[in-house]
Amino acid sequence: MKLKSIDGIPVTNAKHQLKLHITKRDCSVGDIKDPSTCAAAKTIRREYGAIDCRVHLGRVYIRQNKGNWQRYMTPRSLRTEIIAFDRGGEFQPGEYILAAPSAKRTTGKRQGGNSRFKNSRNNPNRKKRRSPTIVQNVRGGPATGDQA
Repeated sequence: MKLKSIDGIPVTNAKHQLKLHITKRDCSVGDIKDPSTCAAAKTIRREYGAIDCRVHLGRVYIRQNKGNWQRYMTPRSLRTEIIAFDRGGEFQPGEYILAAPSAKRTTGKRQGGNSRFKNSRNNPNRKKRRSPTIVQNVRGGPATGDQA
């Protein structure tokens, strides 16, 4: 089975949630638009002794050993703080919970049962999909890395 990797190191989904306690000091020493040195990343290194960490708008990647990266979901509250911080505002201290991804695949795709409508075009209750909002002037997209 092929897994996504970052810098040649495989990424696996975390199995348990992680609680962060971001302090005022973490907020003052964090760097803008840098996923590996922002306030949340500094907190993860301080609290959990991580070797490396990358905090993005949708996912958080933590490497605590040389074997692999652990993937967590970025909570909405932390995402809001990241956007404000990257745009020049303040990062507010607080407690944030990083949830483990619910999908079993490392691609992030959901696994579901059979649907009554195999093709969404045949669904009479189908609603037009809203176009996604692109958040601008914040850190880059997903973690850069190799695809194994």
